[in-house]
Amino acid sequence: MQNMNLTLEIVEIKDVQFGDRTYIQNGVLTINRKELIKEIGDPLFESIDFEIAKPGESTRIIPVKDVIEPRIKVESEGMFPGILDGFNQCGEGNTKVLKGCCLTTTGKIMGFQEGIIDMSGPGAKYCHYSNLINIVLIADPVEGLDPSKHEKAIRHMGLKASLYLAKAGLAVEPDYMESYVKKFVDPAKKLPKVAYANLVMAQGLLHDNEIYGCCSKDIMPMLMHPNELWDGAVISGNCVSASDKNTTYDFQNNPMAKELYKRHDKELDFCGMITSPISTLMDEKERNAALTVNLAIQCGADALIIPQEGGGNPEADLMLICEHAEKRGIKTVIVLHDHPGVDGTAEPMINTSPYATAVVTAGNDSVQIVLPEMERNIGHREQLSLLSGSPSDCEPGNGTIKVGIAVIMGATNNMGVNCNSTEAI
Repeated sequence: MQNMNLTLEIVEIKDVQFGDRTYIQNGVLTINRKELIKEIGDPLFESIDFEIAKPGESTRIIPVKDVIEPRIKVESEGMFPGILDGFNQCGEGNTKVLKGCCLTTTGKIMGFQEGIIDMSGPGAKYCHYSNLINIVLIADPVEGLDPSKHEKAIRHMGLKASLYLAKAGLAVEPDYMESYVKKFVDPAKKLPKVAYANLVMAQGLLHDNEIYGCCSKDIMPMLMHPNELWDGAVISGNCVSASDKNTTYDFQNNPMAKELYKRHDKELDFCGMITSPISTLMDEKERNAALTVNLAIQCGADALIIPQEGGGNPEADLMLICEHAEKRGIKTVIVLHDHPGVDGTAEPMINTSPYATAVVTAGNDSVQIVLPEMERNIGHREQLSLLSGSPSDCEPGNGTIKVGIAVIMGATNNMGVNCNSTEAI
């Protein structure tokens, strides 16, 4: 029996700087800024620039669209199949990864559904991107550009920039390697078979991920190999609230899939990953739930993990998949964040089901915190008051800002990437 075999060649990036050429030496990524801008140039934008934000700096990136880890296929020197590469090698072969840095895109498109990354201070502890060296793309569109064209163009420009950076890794020996082969499990071990439902936004109005370059609205639930995630088969294209969106970086580093991989053939049989779109239409939600569970049954799943993407109406998808699975003998665990309001008296979930008896919360995104003003703002600082989670009095005028953690990128990410924890009192 053949298995998909992918090796990630990890190059650790310890610092990033601008210089007269792009290369990596002793863990330092040097970038030729002019060459990079020329490489990704797009007539839809009147200005394009890059800045670098490092952990610990008094810097805020606002408003953030997407975060991408620079990766490149060694064989094709491409990445993101269907967009910047072909399809033959996705999930197999060798992929170079620049670990420790990310390409971050900014842009005021949807206004309230973008977010912030603080590189220091109390906001940084809620944001896993604050621990990375952010190479920030700032691009202002030509006047009158349609928001949907702006949205797609800025995201794809970020993919191109990340690929340009990753090419510098081809000439460098990796610091270490990770091998991903999902081997056949001997039935005699009688390990529980666990499947993973990879839910992706497919709601229109700039709320659509892309799968192999195809808009997620145009697909039905499909069985995928987790290695395809590592190679950029799924990219972020949604504008849900900052705290709970899955960025391209999150798909590339999906921690749930990695954990299932780690336990595969030891504690469990990671029997399949099902990518399922989240629609706004009830009949499509019901269809996708039924098909997702049908695929789980074909995988022989005893259990199904279902993490939410976004918040609000996607909770209906979670509960429908949960009900279909439980009624057909598959145990489920759902993962979602709660939003009980600032005073904690609102309903924490929009939809519930008596079949949902195993629920993991990724945190409460209604909590408000006070953040210091930063010495440096990258992007458009004036967007702060418009972000989802910013109260009307977010700028009291004393040098601080008051926001809900909903404005912080990935603060209650339902893949489990977030930095939340509980405390004993």
